[in-house]
Amino acid sequence: MNLPKIHSISKKILVALLGAFLSIFLLFHASANLCILRNDGGTWYNAFCDFMGTNYVIKVFEIVLLGALLLHIVLTIWLAITNKLARPKGYHKPQRSKTHTGSKLQIWSGILIFACLLLHFTDFYFVKLGLINGELNFYEQAHQKFQIPHIAISYLVFFVVVWFHMRHGFAAIFQTFGLYNYKYGKAIEIIGIIYATVICLMFASVVIGVYFGL
Repeated sequence: MNLPKIHSISKKILVALLGAFLSIFLLFHASANLCILRNDGGTWYNAFCDFMGTNYVIKVFEIVLLGALLLHIVLTIWLAITNKLARPKGYHKPQRSKTHTGSKLQIWSGILIFACLLLHFTDFYFVKLGLINGELNFYEQAHQKFQIPHIAISYLVFFVVVWFHMRHGFAAIFQTFGLYNYKYGKAIEIIGIIYATVICLMFASVVIGVYFGL
């Protein structure tokens, strides 16, 4: 298999930068979603969605965001393939390091997350175009969706997968830039766990809150 020649370090740096960008965006997205739980009949959330759907700067950002997501997963898979091709017979002794195991899980969890996000993006754009539940506003659509048991459970499972992906990815970003060492490694891992937990709990709280009518 012939792949374009790009140094593996360059691919790792790009993956790390894109991962950091997407992680920051998730915090913004989770914070915005909390507006759904406000007891204002959806005023804040609908205003936010209207702004996101009509502002031209945001429209450009949506393209950048989708491009970053696609590039992140393509580069990750590409890096895995090139690493595999570099050692087709594998090592004589199995690697048991945490980084090696976590990296393998990252690929599969990333593919699963990407597949789920494709459905989420498709749903979002269909709703925005009025092709799905066009008579309902965004707040009402979110309440309708999250009150369906299997959809609510699916989202919660998805957030668990996102948690595992972010938990490892956070430390991997620091490793890529040479900032993960014996002195700061443990602190970085703890911060990564906290960051991933806070974001996923923010997302999950919306689903749980809507489902139970809180």
